[in-house]
Amino acid sequence: MSPTSPSPAPIVLPVVEIAAEVRPLDPVVVHVRCAPNYGHSLRIWQSTFLLDRDSAHTSSMIGFENISLYPHWMSIPHGRAHQFTLFFEPLPKMVRVFDLSEIIPEPRGWHFPAIRRNQEDVYWLDLPN
Repeated sequence: MSPTSPSPAPIVLPVVEIAAEVRPLDPVVVHVRCAPNYGHSLRIWQSTFLLDRDSAHTSSMIGFENISLYPHWMSIPHGRAHQFTLFFEPLPKMVRVFDLSEIIPEPRGWHFPAIRRNQEDVYWLDLPN
């Protein structure tokens, strides 16, 4: 009879679940469409936020595309529509309605009131609004 070697014990790896608090969350994406004759230049201030209507929660802007950040202005060809995108920190699940507000020390900051939350957290807004 030949000696048999014991079979190696199976390796058991623990199931690892990432807690919801540490999962990377998708940003809120806001696309803004500007009417063809809205203006000849555009800019966005870093002090643009999503403000929950029912709590003190504020989501800061974390990125932008196709628009300049104040104090720089981006020229828009006359008579042409323009679109840009803003990215914000995620909103808590409890948020149902929020405002997008550009809080600036001069008149005419952008304000989009009472945006209804959707499941995708992707929004399309129009200027002028």
